[in-house]
Amino acid sequence: MKAKRTKEPVAPPQAEVSQSDRDVLIGAYKRGLISAWRRDNEQGYRLTLGQRGDTYVEVGKLARYLEGLVKSGS
Repeated sequence: MKAKRTKEPVAPPQAEVSQSDRDVLIGAYKRGLISAWRRDNEQGYRLTLGQRGDTYVEVGKLARYLEGLVKSGS
């Protein structure tokens, strides 16, 4: 009797990051506002904010959110 072959799960494709979003994220990283970021297909961007942990930001609100971090002095 032959063993059944199982299909390996296929990971969803990574969402594309626009060049303008990439520039904003790199700038925020260099200024120390964020320590990491990742594009999430369903929720937008996951930003790691040092001691405060992770937060999710919608794609359309990324620049405004990061500007708010600069103004708040974080």
